[in-house]
Order: sequence, then C-alpha cells, then structure tokens
Amino acid sequence: NSGGPLFDLNGRVIGINNRLISPVGVNIGLNFAIPAESAIPVVQALRGGKTVARGYLGVGIAPVDDDTAAVFGLPKEIGELVQSVAPGEAADKAGLKEGDVVVKVNGRNVTPEQTLSYIVANIRPGTKVPLDLIRDGKRMTLAAVVGTRPAENQIAKRAFDPKDTKPTDPKTTSSKLIRDTLGMAVLALDAQISRAVGVDPAIKGVVVAEVSPSSGAAQRGLQRGDVITAVNYKPTPTTDSVAEQVAAAKKSGFGAVMLQIHRRGNNPEQVPVRFVE
Repeated sequence: NSGGPLFDLNGRVIGINNRLISPVGVNIGLNFAIPAESAIPVVQALRGGKTVARGYLGVGIAPVDDDTAAVFGLPKEIGELVQSVAPGEAADKAGLKEGDVVVKVNGRNVTPEQTLSYIVANIRPGTKVPLDLIRDGKRMTLAAVVGTRPAENQIAKRAFDPKDTKPTDPKTTSSKLIRDTLGMAVLALDAQISRAVGVDPAIKGVVVAEVSPSSGAAQRGLQRGDVITAVNYKPTPTTDSVAEQVAAAKKSGFGAVMLQIHRRGNNPEQVPVRFVE
C-alpha cells in the first residue's frame, strides 16, 4: 500500500500502489493504484531521459449532473461542462466557449471514468485532435492543438476562486516563512486573479489564498481574496518581497507587521497583524 507493483494472480504487474484509505489506521482498508497502462508511458519517458509532458487545453470544467443533463437533453454523466477558458491556451485558440459541453475528445467519450482532463493529459502536446461538443443545443466539432500542461503554481493562479475553501497546496503558494510567521498563504497577483477578486488589474501585490483560523491575521478579519500591496509601508509586488519584509521585522525584534489591504469595493486600509507564536 506504500508503493510498488500491484500483481494479479498470474504474477503480472497491473498497477502501481500509491494510497490506502483505512478506517483503523493500519494496513487494512481500501487500496488505490495507478493502472499499469497509465504508468508505462511515464516509465518509458523517464528511462529514456525525457521529461514527462502532459497534454493541456486550459479549461475549467464541471461534471454533467442531473440538472445539467436536463438542460442539454443529455444522458446523465456524459460529457463535461466548460466553466471557464484560459486566454491564449489551446481551448481558447480552438474556439471553445464557456457553456460548451464537451462529449468526445479524439473520438473517446468523456465520462466520469474517462474524464476530459484524463484523456487530454494522455495526448502528446502538439497533437491536433477533434473536440465533439454541444453549444446552444447543437452538436458541433472543433479542432484543437493540445498544449503542454504548465507548472502547478501557474494552474493554481488561473483557477483561483475567492470562495473556494479547500486547503491550498503549499508548493504552489507562499514561502514557509510567511505561513509560519503570519499564519496565511499567499499567491502572486496577476490579471486573472485581479478580476476574480475584484481589484484593479494595475495593482501590484499578492493575494491571500488561505488563513489559519487561530492566527492574528484571522483575528483581524483577513480572508481569502484580500490583496496585500505593502508590508510596513514598503511595496510588496511579489511573495518574495512579502517574505523579505516579514523577515526584516522579525530580525528587528518586532512581533507584528502592518499590512496594506485592498478589497473589492473598498478603499485600501492598514491592518496590523501579529506574528504566530
């Protein structure tokens, strides 16, 4: 359950074990494995000294539930609904629009077992594929040249939702210093996030991605979607600059910093935030 091959009764490797869900915290429960057919291309690429590149369209998607199926006259769980299209990515160039329902990719049906993301990720970047979809009740086909999946931190920024309450991935957000000292995670601000949180795209700063409930930041009312543009009155256009100002304050023996906060529809305000003890 901690890794290694998954065998069938004939001794053939059919998967790679990678996770266990156990109700009792020991080696009893439900095991998960990556299918061998999915792992083989990755193994072959790595053995050949190549980088593993995943296909990417650049869309935000949602499953087709009962209500969505009723809107489009589809069977339940056939296709996926396009919620957003990243500017300049493969889907945008192909003409995909918000509200489209993609039902097939390269001739393969999109289902809960064979999702849009899974199908596209396993297509070589640069490959031209047909996308069968429903738009305004009509079936149509677009041609898309599959792009290369960007780094996880770039995807996290593109998918930023101010109302999302899921924990953030530490690898895609701020430095450990900011998390440990201020009790919150931040992301670099870009035009897409600025629009999502409702601030002027010209503003330079970082956006709060997560706040620890027990932190001084939470006590001061900071929340996901707040934009920090200065620490101790020094501009902070990047996560590194925030970390530098926090580190300088700690080194000088201070127990708090003053943050300049921007919020949708409000004027900037100065908020003192105590360090986590």
